[in-house]
Amino acid sequence: MALQFLTGLNVDGNSSFQGYIDLNKNELQNAVIQNLATAPGSPVEGQVYYDSSIGDKQLYFYNGTSWIPVSGDIQRIQITADDSNSYNVTSGDFLFTISGDTGISTTLTGSQLEIDLDDTAVTPGTYGSTTAIPVITVDQQGRLTSASTAAIVTTLDIAADSGTDNGVVLGTDTLTISGTANEIETSVSGDTITVGLVTNPTVSGNLIVSGDLTVSGTTTTVNTETINLADNIITLNSNYTGSSPSENGGIEVERGTADDNVALRWNETSDTWELTKNGTDYYEIQTVGESTFSATIGDNSNTSFTVTHNLGTKDVIVQLYDLSSNDTVYADVVRTSTSVVTVSFGTAPATNDIRVLVSKIG
Repeated sequence: MALQFLTGLNVDGNSSFQGYIDLNKNELQNAVIQNLATAPGSPVEGQVYYDSSIGDKQLYFYNGTSWIPVSGDIQRIQITADDSNSYNVTSGDFLFTISGDTGISTTLTGSQLEIDLDDTAVTPGTYGSTTAIPVITVDQQGRLTSASTAAIVTTLDIAADSGTDNGVVLGTDTLTISGTANEIETSVSGDTITVGLVTNPTVSGNLIVSGDLTVSGTTTTVNTETINLADNIITLNSNYTGSSPSENGGIEVERGTADDNVALRWNETSDTWELTKNGTDYYEIQTVGESTFSATIGDNSNTSFTVTHNLGTKDVIVQLYDLSSNDTVYADVVRTSTSVVTVSFGTAPATNDIRVLVSKIG
């Protein structure tokens, strides 16, 4: 009787044959895995197939995410350098060369690869001392390519406007900066030396100030016999900035113990210039404009005229003269008020013929 062979068995959820085939640990001989040119669609985890396409020819299994080739060979090697360049080998022999860059050499002995830093021209040793400092040269790779020493100057030369120096021996001598009596003082704090004027300096020679001189104290005393000022105006009370001055200002002359001092001052109360010869009694200094007045009268009709002088006092002297003949004219004068006088004539003077002169006394 002829035996029937199974030429195809489809196992899925819809066939009449369900479950699995259990070989009970027996061999499956002469079996062939499914050959496909491309991976099967909708795979399940554990599914296998043989890729029969040219150039592949490998067995693959599905790990639940992707198809993985079943092979014991290295499939891919990638080398990436610090400069981000990379080299990939996916087939064939894998060969690469390890070579040193500047200052680095490589040697291979059997299976041992050695990478060494090249020697430079620098002689091993210690450079620098208490009297010399090291001088080194560093290349781009950070290597010392030369090394030597330079002698340290141990004596410091100093100079000034006058005098000579012997030099300051560093590490032995002490450099001292001294001030001058009543003029310059010095002090030291940590690594800082401060040079400045003393609290009350005395300049023994001539002092020339090329810029502005500002004295902020309360008293300025000048003991010289002669004072020469190029400025033609002296300002007193220069620190006053208000609008209602009350302090008198002026110049006083010291006359010793035998005589009283004399002074010339501006009186802020009366707004007048005054002088004193005894330091106590002050007399107003009158200006021509403030103590005199003049006017012309006459109209060929009236015999009495009111003259307003505004000198603020009845202590005035009134004089009249004829503008035609320049002769002194006499008339009756009445001091009507501190600012007005009345001049009366026996006969009406001609028009603008009489000149009236009023002078303040005291």
